[in-house]
Amino acid sequence: MAYHSFWIGVSIFVVLFTVGLSANTWSFSILGYEPSDHPHSEDSLLRLFQAWQTRHGKLYNSLDETAKRLNIFKRNVEYIHHHNRNTSAGHWLGLNKFADLTNEEFKALFSKKKTNPKRRSLGAMIKKAESCKIPASLDWREKGAVTGVKDQGNCGSCWSFSTTGAIEGVNAISTGKLVSLSEQELVDCDSTNYGCDGGSMDYAFQWVIQNKGIDTESSYPYTGTDGSCNIKKEAKKVVAIDSYTDVAESDSALLCAAAKQPISVGIDGSAWDFQLYSGGIYDGDCSSDPNDIDHAVLIVGYASQDGEDYWIVKNSWGTDWGIEGYSYIRRNTNKTYGVCAINAMASHPNKSATVLRPSRLIGPTSKL
Repeated sequence: MAYHSFWIGVSIFVVLFTVGLSANTWSFSILGYEPSDHPHSEDSLLRLFQAWQTRHGKLYNSLDETAKRLNIFKRNVEYIHHHNRNTSAGHWLGLNKFADLTNEEFKALFSKKKTNPKRRSLGAMIKKAESCKIPASLDWREKGAVTGVKDQGNCGSCWSFSTTGAIEGVNAISTGKLVSLSEQELVDCDSTNYGCDGGSMDYAFQWVIQNKGIDTESSYPYTGTDGSCNIKKEAKKVVAIDSYTDVAESDSALLCAAAKQPISVGIDGSAWDFQLYSGGIYDGDCSSDPNDIDHAVLIVGYASQDGEDYWIVKNSWGTDWGIEGYSYIRRNTNKTYGVCAINAMASHPNKSATVLRPSRLIGPTSKL
């Protein structure tokens, strides 16, 4: 296999140098390398690939597969190099855990069209567009309403993580207790959705309402595969919600909603520059067409940087993607449905301050 040593040295140098400069502002590091570690040869590329494998625990079954992944890795390095040379771009890319996948492979694993907004339930209340007085910035993580970043693995269960994240948030705000909830219960037991093949947050909210609650993550842990519903654990109604609301498809309505609690949203998460996103305010190659929504995430706040407004978005791809599992997605644009169609499929659960009484609970409720 022949490589162009000069191109490799220059491109990877620019990738690491560009991200290294950005890290000073955004506290992001591609592999923790120092400037002296920049590769300048075929051997250096191989060492970079091996270091990346070690960091992300990547092992392959054969030499042929290793060579294939190395070649894809090289193409992603080239793509990152060209993107990060564009100093006008608000976001940058890096060698995250998806750097050995083509974008086609990535989409096959993580793009699930069953998250389409057309599948909204008729039972939701519809929140009209509104204006409101809110803080200039807000981060629900700082208010104890957001659990740690989780990882859906190779299961298309993003909808379940967006659902639990929103319920965890409203429950923490209502009761003062942050409880990590079970995505696996939704994957296994919610027959209105499709488990690892995708789903709708609205349908999941409705299922939790009809089930009169949901169990904790520790009691019903995540496996990342479709399984049979554990009836005994399904009977543990640790956290309940009263109803759910669909947010109007506008920046202002979504902003007013996000000022009150974390919000479930659908986006187009299939773009190559979103696959390798590593920092900055994203306004990239994703589609703003609601019909292209294929991924579910959670808005946990909003802020501004150098005059650019953005959403703080919690993903379910682990902490080795983005900004320790988060992305900043630009808001207040001239796009009808927002960047990546983020405005088109927003919803949130509603919960009164009344909590379930211990006598009505089956099993432990405080152990996370």
